[in-house]
Amino acid sequence: MFIVPFLALYCITYLFYSTKESPDLLRLGYIPNIFEDYRKAFDFNKTEKFELLSKSSHRNFKVLTVGDSFSEQYGIGYKNILADDFSVLHVDRFISENQIQTLINLINGDFFYKYKIDYVILQNVERYIIDNTENIDFNSQMNCNQIDTLVYNHMPKQEDYKYEFFSSATLKFPLSSADFFLRKNYLSNKFVYNVQLNTKSLFSNHSDKLFFYYQDLVKIKKNNLPENSKKLNDILNIISGKLKQKNIKLIVLPSPNKYDMYYDYIVDKKNLTKPVFFENFEKLSKNYIYIDSKEILSQKLKSQKDLYFFDDTHWSPIGSKLIVNEIKEIIKSQ
Repeated sequence: MFIVPFLALYCITYLFYSTKESPDLLRLGYIPNIFEDYRKAFDFNKTEKFELLSKSSHRNFKVLTVGDSFSEQYGIGYKNILADDFSVLHVDRFISENQIQTLINLINGDFFYKYKIDYVILQNVERYIIDNTENIDFNSQMNCNQIDTLVYNHMPKQEDYKYEFFSSATLKFPLSSADFFLRKNYLSNKFVYNVQLNTKSLFSNHSDKLFFYYQDLVKIKKNNLPENSKKLNDILNIISGKLKQKNIKLIVLPSPNKYDMYYDYIVDKKNLTKPVFFENFEKLSKNYIYIDSKEILSQKLKSQKDLYFFDDTHWSPIGSKLIVNEIKEIIKSQ
């Protein structure tokens, strides 16, 4: 008799558990994938037109991109849309764990002597952008032979998110799924917040739920401090000055947390601190090109659905295109 309830739990998990890297919030939060047709509206089979540093044999590019998972969206990402108009080289993420430090390392090494670049786009998600300013070493460097060694020794990780019958998910997922239908404003599986929105107009599946990564909230205290924004800006101004000496322009692209992007639409904000990183950062004097992505996307929130994926931490191709339109205008006007 023991196997019968276990089989029932298994069936629930098998039918509704997300086993792919993306949507990441469903997978991490053990949230049931009840909108299976949601992603069919997006074309995930775009040809990749950008080049990876680890694979490219070319040395002349209009744009170099360095960033985190927002820069790793393959064919649907902003750098691939940008590559419709400009040649784009992307620094692989395994080469760049902290993109701010990595850019400093490249500037101090021989990279920009061997590669001709006109613009560097430095992208960083809001939740970790202040973290990445800690322990910055302006004397550190990385030469092209070190990059070659990293590439040669790199063993790509084969992430496996498939569901196994005898796993904790068989017990945890059905319980978490019940929470999805019975509770409001809670932390699901310790990783993903599920909160109620005051509208159903933000996503094309007409849901009034917002999922966001728990670190969006954890990092609020640090990211909201004006002095931390000033420190970040000072570092970026120094980086920009070093690039200008090489006739390269710096474009800084912070990516808003999903929590920040949709904060104003959350019904119950009683225990949810308002994020003000972008407000603090916008006020500062900058010697680089700044893309205020939150402002760009906020202008379209009421008229355009799915600026971010409903079920994922990242902006969608719709949001990416809005960001790229701004970048293109800036580059073409220079």
